[in-house]
Amino acid sequence: MRRFVLFSVTTFAIIAALSGGSTWATRTAAQSATPAAAESGATTLVLNEHNLNMTDVDLGDSGPSAGDLRVWGPNPLFDEGDSADTGATSQGSCVSMDAMFNCVLAETIVFPDGSTLEMQGVQPGKPVPSMRTIVGGSGEYLGATGTIAVSPTQDQTVWTKTITIVWT
Repeated sequence: MRRFVLFSVTTFAIIAALSGGSTWATRTAAQSATPAAAESGATTLVLNEHNLNMTDVDLGDSGPSAGDLRVWGPNPLFDEGDSADTGATSQGSCVSMDAMFNCVLAETIVFPDGSTLEMQGVQPGKPVPSMRTIVGGSGEYLGATGTIAVSPTQDQTVWTKTITIVWT
């Protein structure tokens, strides 16, 4: 029995060490793909989402209530000047916490090269500025964390997203 336990512990330690090394190598590759980020430790992007595709789904109690669902996308993301489509899109969902449609949000930005940024947060039901947390990414954004400051227009047709990516 002791041999089995020792073998198992040793095997687990080797796998953990190899996994850690693999993660480090992947993160280093992602950082080197974005030299400005590697030098400063952070990258800022400003994108304007054009809210063209959004659907509210009334679930549970009739009318606005907790549990209702809002889904959107793919919505195009324009550059900081809101003059050129970047080819990136935003899509996500928000589960309402109350009748005011304050909701828990999960969102993905997909870039033209297939890279993604994943974010979560609480979106107020009113069109007011809010913050979201970057919880990961893929491709060029592998290992990304950070925040996204979101400012919608009053009619919620354009959402300006100031994305601050921190490389870990």
